[in-house]
Amino acid sequence: MNIKHKGALALAFVIFELSFWSIFLKIGGTSIGLIPQLFYGFLVGFIVSLSISLIRDKGSGLRSVVKNPNMLVLIIIMGLLNNAFTQLFLGVGTLGTNPSIGAIVYRSWPIIIALLTPLVVKQRVRKLQTLATVLGFVGIYVILNGGVLFNFNLATTLFIGALLVAALCTSFSGLFMNRYTFDAFGAVVMFNLSSLIFVAVLAFITHTSLNVTFTVGSAISVLFLGAFAYGIGTALVYYVIKVFGPLLFGNVALSIPFFTIVLSAFLTGTQIKAYYIVAALLISSGIMLQRYGSVIPERITKRGSLSRITLFDVTGAFVSNRSQLITKQVRGGGRALAIKLDDETIYHDDLHRWIFEKRNCIVFTNIEPLKDSKPEEIAFINDIMGMQKGGTALIAMGEPESIEDAFEEFASVSKKV
Repeated sequence: MNIKHKGALALAFVIFELSFWSIFLKIGGTSIGLIPQLFYGFLVGFIVSLSISLIRDKGSGLRSVVKNPNMLVLIIIMGLLNNAFTQLFLGVGTLGTNPSIGAIVYRSWPIIIALLTPLVVKQRVRKLQTLATVLGFVGIYVILNGGVLFNFNLATTLFIGALLVAALCTSFSGLFMNRYTFDAFGAVVMFNLSSLIFVAVLAFITHTSLNVTFTVGSAISVLFLGAFAYGIGTALVYYVIKVFGPLLFGNVALSIPFFTIVLSAFLTGTQIKAYYIVAALLISSGIMLQRYGSVIPERITKRGSLSRITLFDVTGAFVSNRSQLITKQVRGGGRALAIKLDDETIYHDDLHRWIFEKRNCIVFTNIEPLKDSKPEEIAFINDIMGMQKGGTALIAMGEPESIEDAFEEFASVSKKV
């Protein structure tokens, strides 16, 4: 199974488990309280993710995360944003409204991520992606205002605000996940551990008892959220973002609220209202446009001889690669960037490799790939770059700025021989 198909299966699973988030937060939070629900959920998530890490690679991924102090601090911050803070504010907003509204408002994070993406990861937002985001926002606005142009309910303002804070936390976490490369399951273990400690401290400060009696519904909620959402699901979200990019994943995730609406009606009796259909059509149109217009986003480069060359971010092709050579180059803020070579721009290893090596970059082509790369990784690169049969892509790994400088020099000195 190639990377694209693995990514599609992971995306389907993620959409399924995310559709239940607000529903189970509502069920568990109503039964045993939000803080105990989060505490036991993160405890289950920690146990599941640690078990997977130990079974998968005997904990080597976790050790690689812990050994790097700077990366460990960043992962803890991302864990608090992605798990603890997001779930806390999502839970508060959902308990104050209902699972359908909670899911709809929280899923506005793709709109936020689209606005933040050019600033954080230097990716160009295409026109169709912008239109898709606008349609998604209009759909959410219709739902929030009950199909009326202006119909803000002051009583729910704070709860809606909590949901928007949850969306903001997820946006920042998602963008940093796309920028940095590290072992997914090792990181998820630390996500859950840091979130578990945070909620335990929060329970102590607020004098909330964690000695609760579980009902069937609350037990299922804790097990589902802990095992699938905080354990397996978080790692798969990271994987999907790496493979498809944050914008595509974010816009596809706009469909999640409508799965939640149906599930919430079935499981909790939340009413489905007519104007939800209007919003669903708007958001579905946005998703269709996003799928039609999405490719791996191009990096924004400085002016010069490289300004006419499309630069592709292909780091996602190596998301599962275990080679020390490759992971060393793309961990932290490192990336894998590529350009198409035409008849006028030819790469000769013996003549041009020094341009990249002097900047501590590894360079190779899809025709003569790096020995530690896999055939499915090269096939994925060819696919996302739209390479025709026999076409040549020049791929470099290292710090993005160094790669861009190397490509700049390469484009200015390379000549057809």
